[in-house]
Amino acid sequence: MGIGNTGRRVNAAVGSMAGRVDGHTLEVANHAARVLTLAVRVLRWPTLVVLVLAWPFIAGLAVISVAADDTWLKVVAGVLAVLGGAISAAFGFRRNRILTAVQDEEEFATELGIAVALSDDVGEARLALGQLAGTGGGARVFSRLKGLWRGLGVGPGVLQGANDLPRARWFFPPKIGTTITLFFLALWVVPVSFVSCLLLAIALAAR
Repeated sequence: MGIGNTGRRVNAAVGSMAGRVDGHTLEVANHAARVLTLAVRVLRWPTLVVLVLAWPFIAGLAVISVAADDTWLKVVAGVLAVLGGAISAAFGFRRNRILTAVQDEEEFATELGIAVALSDDVGEARLALGQLAGTGGGARVFSRLKGLWRGLGVGPGVLQGANDLPRARWFFPPKIGTTITLFFLALWVVPVSFVSCLLLAIALAAR
C-alpha cells in the first residue's frame, strides 16, 4: 500500500510539473529520449555479459577464502571477493534502474523535459540534450552526455530537481557520471578477479 501511494504521488507530481515544459524543450526531450532509449537497448546485452563474466571468478575467490588455512590467503581472497561482489552488485542495480527508466519512452521524454525546465539555466540544459543528435549508439551516448553537462557547466546543483524524477534522474549529474564509473569498474573486475582467482588457487593448491 505504501509503495502504491508513493507511485501515485510521483505520477501526480510529474503530471503537475509537465505543464512547465515549453514546446521547444519537449521537442528536444523527445529526440533525446529516442537516442538514449536506443543506446540503453544496444548496451543491454553487452553490460549483462560484463556482469556475468565476473561472477564465476568472484565465487571462486569466495571459495578460496573459506577453504584456505593461511590467514593471508583467506583475507586477500575474501577482500577481493567482497570488493568484486560489491562493484558487480552496484553496477547490476544501476543497470536495472536504467533499463526500467526507458521502458516507457513517452514518460521518459516527459521527465527529461521537466528536468530541463527545472534547471537554473534552461537554455544550457536544453542545448546539452539537443546535441545528442548523431552521437551514435551505445556507451558513446553516455560519455558524450556526461561531457556535455560538464562542458556547459551543468552540474549537480543546477539539476537538483531531476532527483525527484524516477526515470530522468539517471541521465543527469551526478548519476550519469557514477554510472560510467561503475561500468568501467565492473569491466576491470573481470580480468582482476580472473587473474586473482587463478593465482590464489595455485597458491592454495601449493600449500
